[in-house]
Amino acid sequence: MQVGTERQAGSELHAWRHFLAQSTLWLGVLLLGSAAVCWVAANWQDMTKMQRFAGAQGLLAVSALAAAWSGLRLRARPGVRRSIPGALLALAGILLGALLALLGQTYQTGADTWELFAWWAVLLLPWALAAGSQSVWLLWALVLNLAAALWLGERVFTWLMIFGGPGLPSLFMAGLNMLLLLGWEMAARRWRASTFFGPRILAAIAIGVLVLALMFGDAIVDGLGTYNGIAWVAATLGLGLYYQRGRRDLVILAMLAAGVICVSLRVVGEWLWRLEPGVWAALPLAALLMAEAVVAARWLRGLSNEPAAVLPAADAEPSAASAGNAVDPADSSAPVAQLAPAAVPRAEPPWYVQCLLGLSAWLATWLLLLFVAFSGLITSEGGALVAGLVLCAGGVAVLRSEAGPFWRQCGTAMAFAGQILIIFGLSSSTSFGSASFFVLLMAAAVYALGPDVILRFLSGLLIALASAALIWRGLAPDLMHEDLTDAWIHFEAAGATFLWLPIGVIGAWATAVIITISHRVGARRGHALQPLAWAFLLSVQGMVWLASGVAVTELPAIWHLAPRTAILIVAGALLPMAAALAVLWPRRHLLTKGVTWGVPIGLLLLALFWLPSPGVGFALAWLLLGFGLNQSRVMIFGAASLLVYLGVYYYQLELPLLQKALWLGGAALLLFVLRVAVWLVPRLMRTQQPAQPRQMPPVSRALRWRTAGILGGLALVLLAANLGIWQREKLLSSGKVVILELVPVDPRSLMQGDYMALNFAAGREVTRLRLGGKQEDSDTVMGYEPDGYVMLTPDARGVAQAVRIQPEVHPHAETEVPLRYRVRDNGVRIVTNAYFFPEGQAARYEVARYGELRVADDGEALLVRMLGADLQPL
Repeated sequence: MQVGTERQAGSELHAWRHFLAQSTLWLGVLLLGSAAVCWVAANWQDMTKMQRFAGAQGLLAVSALAAAWSGLRLRARPGVRRSIPGALLALAGILLGALLALLGQTYQTGADTWELFAWWAVLLLPWALAAGSQSVWLLWALVLNLAAALWLGERVFTWLMIFGGPGLPSLFMAGLNMLLLLGWEMAARRWRASTFFGPRILAAIAIGVLVLALMFGDAIVDGLGTYNGIAWVAATLGLGLYYQRGRRDLVILAMLAAGVICVSLRVVGEWLWRLEPGVWAALPLAALLMAEAVVAARWLRGLSNEPAAVLPAADAEPSAASAGNAVDPADSSAPVAQLAPAAVPRAEPPWYVQCLLGLSAWLATWLLLLFVAFSGLITSEGGALVAGLVLCAGGVAVLRSEAGPFWRQCGTAMAFAGQILIIFGLSSSTSFGSASFFVLLMAAAVYALGPDVILRFLSGLLIALASAALIWRGLAPDLMHEDLTDAWIHFEAAGATFLWLPIGVIGAWATAVIITISHRVGARRGHALQPLAWAFLLSVQGMVWLASGVAVTELPAIWHLAPRTAILIVAGALLPMAAALAVLWPRRHLLTKGVTWGVPIGLLLLALFWLPSPGVGFALAWLLLGFGLNQSRVMIFGAASLLVYLGVYYYQLELPLLQKALWLGGAALLLFVLRVAVWLVPRLMRTQQPAQPRQMPPVSRALRWRTAGILGGLALVLLAANLGIWQREKLLSSGKVVILELVPVDPRSLMQGDYMALNFAAGREVTRLRLGGKQEDSDTVMGYEPDGYVMLTPDARGVAQAVRIQPEVHPHAETEVPLRYRVRDNGVRIVTNAYFFPEGQAARYEVARYGELRVADDGEALLVRMLGADLQPL
């Protein structure tokens, strides 16, 4: 979501219009794309398949054509000639995935899931080249990674048997992302492409897969000498050299340092275990972790103080451009608008250094707890309580002394480990509420007395957990289970609405208050509250993943059952409006009434749509607070939390997919209306000087190529989609009818909705025939096996039975039907591994015993419908 973190030149009013224009546009794009995915997954049967195809293709075509038109229409405005077309092409890219998912869902083409994402990446590439937008390229890179991961996953057993471990798949994924990273860096040097997100995400994937393969491999001491270990060493050294001396990026360098710490933990730990097995190894490992983190932090802080050239981003907005396409600043040379006082310089390390130190302290804490748990030093809960108090006191004392960085890391680990031991000591307390209150006081005391940002953040997480427990006891003391942990483990739909959602709402309001207060109480006190704000921020996001939204029509029933819960649900939907008032009201003398009152009114209308999806409202509140208080990291977190929540929201089963599509789509349409209002209202209210007429420049060669790329990509998408529809309709109309016995189960697809996983009985017959006719109870295929064809003949009931297998479709008798089978994931897959059905109809298909296919002469087939035990359609 490109809302931007830089302030535009000109007035504060202009900066707010810029932010509102960008945020409404990109939020609308994300919600409309999510609505399309949910609509496809719902498998709505009230529309014919051709109506669904026409609607999906029509919306996609409108988005692509609008992107091409806006690029031409706005060519005289450098600030928006890429942002608006980029957003529309991102929407078209998401709709392309939804269209391909609809194609696979309608014709049950689920044999190779990776093909959907592979075709998505291929068809999206022309638009990514034409857009020149970081968001579209990131979408393309993500889709390509998913296609590669799914392709590797379907052959994971083959890789394990041939190469003896996960090394080759991780090496393949790392190599793919290293190539993408190389291409991005070349584009940054040649065309000044943005490097804020893309290279960091690609580098994280490339290094992450290699580190995970080494961390969880069989023997890492020996594994470092293999191709995977050599690749990790080469990638770490190469990226470290480039991002230190070529283009300075301290975030990527911090990632590399974190990878070194994790790998060294496994290497040294395995060496110590071989030397002499025992729990004693946890202590030197913890010391090593903290020493490495201190050295890495010192190195990174030293680099941060050195000057480094920064490449300007090609998609950054010019200083005099109105990104909202609504207003030009009165003076393009005016200083950047300050929406909040500038941050006071502080002695704390940068955020990426804090993350590195936090990772070290977290791991060292659990190593220390491992030693305490298995060394026999503590044998009772009372002993854990006493030891926890001693460790807390000792850790805080070290942090308040003049100790060096290493000992401060030790103090942080000691104090946090002490708090965990105290919680364990109170685990059998007869009063859960009293124990939670004691944990709250303990964590608050450590937070106040321990002058370390990492310890304060970790203690803030415990404060949030204890507060959640107390809130739960206050709202529903007799609800479901005995404690909060049990309620989390035994998750139920009732708890999602009546437990986690109210706790999340209270936590979100508390977070917003803490963020606002930390900005207004002064630099020193505000800095002391920042770790608590981030701890609550992360905790609330965890809560909202568990929380289930409700439709406005369900509020009366909830009010009747639990009035306080209903009030809190409404309060959660109103949080974005409150956040807007909190940042706009103090600046009302610098803004127009249209902004001061229009934004809260617009958010009040949108509150109806946040009721079913509270995470969207929370993310919008973080965006508003981050922008209004000049805290870019909060704003980036809001955008990231929105993306993650939309993925989690799809899998929340409490609300039907069709309702999700309607609410998300309605919110998207209202956001687009508000985007138009951001452009139109200043002109109607005459709060903006009329823009000087601009002479439209001639269409440049580059713009012609971009427009041709967009239109050509659209033609390619429509051609590929309709050609696939034609081929499948032809097969359905002329293919031979074949009935196969099956065994179903019921999960949910990544994008295509509810389905039952299929395992045709013919698969076992293929395995039996491959083994020379020996009886085999499973369809497992050990080792590498190529695809082939099974010859089928009908029995007395018309159910096809396997006769033999062969590598080619010919020869076969007139009475035999050749059917292609595939060997995937160590098993035989026939036609498809899933049958998609409309949401909520699982009970109807539980009795399915047979599948009806249409088979072409070349052995290709489509699954048409499910049959019951009596061979009648369900």
